[in-house]
Amino acid sequence: MLNPMTDLHQQTTGDSVPAHPAATVILLRPAQNGFEVLLLLRNQAVKFAGNNWVFPGGRIDQQDYRGDPDDEKTAARVAAARESKEEASLDLSPEEFHFFSHWTTPVVEKKRFATWFLLGAVHGQQDITVDACEIVDHLWLHPCEALQRHRAGELPMFPPTFLSLLELSKINRIVEVIKAIESREPPSFFPKLVLDGKTPVAILEGDTGYASGDLKLPGSRHRMVYSSNGWEYIKI
Repeated sequence: MLNPMTDLHQQTTGDSVPAHPAATVILLRPAQNGFEVLLLLRNQAVKFAGNNWVFPGGRIDQQDYRGDPDDEKTAARVAAARESKEEASLDLSPEEFHFFSHWTTPVVEKKRFATWFLLGAVHGQQDITVDACEIVDHLWLHPCEALQRHRAGELPMFPPTFLSLLELSKINRIVEVIKAIESREPPSFFPKLVLDGKTPVAILEGDTGYASGDLKLPGSRHRMVYSSNGWEYIKI
């Protein structure tokens, strides 16, 4: 997704590259304040999402399909379990995950993914071990604290991470999160990235400016705006 410090005019503007199927894992554990979510810090040297706080995740590999190339949801569950193990040393079963949302990388990006966001609960004491290469640090934080630290400039993150945390911050318990997402179809997001002067804006479907990229068209607003206070979600 968008690196807020990247000049969008320098990104790919011709035919977009294909979006590779991927899986991202929102991992929750019980805490005194309800629950905490796992965030990982990607190495600054990594080309994609370097120096950003992310959820564990990665591409859906061919073997994740387990012989059925048309069953992407099952493959996403398998990939979610694999990525949980590879990036956070957590042992989880594919059947434990719940579909949270789906994000497609904007066409201006040079690396694009069609990503299922899945949510899973971590029970009992499981230590996190990162590889100290691609992932260099980790934090368990309540979503509200993560958002506060993002706004203070301490936790850079991309729009999908921010918006996911924003939704989670409004729910008190893991069981309530699972109940809420199981009662709905996973929402899909396909942002269009534009600049308002020097300010990056991710326009989402439902915004009157989504088709044209014109931020000033009158009407409904569904967008994310980046400033010195981090991302701001606007839906009116």
